[in-house]
Amino acid sequence: MYYCCRVSYNYHRKSGTHSMEECHIIPINSKQSPNVAELVQDQITRNIRLGVLKPGQKLPSEPEYAAALGVSRNSLREALQSLEREGLVVRRHGIGTFVTESRPMIKGGIERLSGVMQIIADQGRVPGTRLIRFERAECGPEAAHALGVEESAPAAIIETVKTADGDPVAVCMDVIPIELLGDSIDVDALQRSVFEGLEKSHGVSIKFAECELVPTVADDSLAEKLAVDTGTPILLLSQVHVDSGNRRVLYSCSYFPFNRFTFRLIRHRS
Repeated sequence: MYYCCRVSYNYHRKSGTHSMEECHIIPINSKQSPNVAELVQDQITRNIRLGVLKPGQKLPSEPEYAAALGVSRNSLREALQSLEREGLVVRRHGIGTFVTESRPMIKGGIERLSGVMQIIADQGRVPGTRLIRFERAECGPEAAHALGVEESAPAAIIETVKTADGDPVAVCMDVIPIELLGDSIDVDALQRSVFEGLEKSHGVSIKFAECELVPTVADDSLAEKLAVDTGTPILLLSQVHVDSGNRRVLYSCSYFPFNRFTFRLIRHRS
């Protein structure tokens, strides 16, 4: 049997001990898995994801941490090395180990055209979506320019929050000309996966997208939807999607917090 305990580590200027706010430590039960380092890594990762361990926070010293977890220092060191490779912690020689400011939950390749839900699922996490807004309205100047239609052209506007294991990781806004959808719009299918919804419900098959990556920050509205602070760094992925008939059929703006979602781009020399 093992027990969940709460251990507090406080900084004492005079003694020079480590700095750490309260952290939740569950002594490791080696019967769960023969790979103790993996169990340690999972626990620390979970505490980072839940915000128990804060960005910039210093972890306990290796002897203290290993003792609290009931594992060897070698197992703890192996776990910390894996966490450092993932970018979740950084170890500073002679100073200690710190939680990084950037701790992405999802790392997706951008070279392949996939929906956000699929990228989340590919990372082994449970994808989810929540519909925030659906309306029939005019395209507006930005979407109209991207889609090559009049600003007054009617469009379906769908805004959703995408989640990974229940945590919000993206806000997506999709603009689709009404003329492509007809009178019957399958909002449920479109908000789950705009690519599949367009193809299965409306016969529109997307072949490629022109995309632009723009760094920005979260305003009050985005911050509330993503459960982050106003001013948090955000990556905007602005895309115009083209179908098999070379028609511009979808304009999308997807907003990703830097600390929850990162993209990988493979570049080749010509």
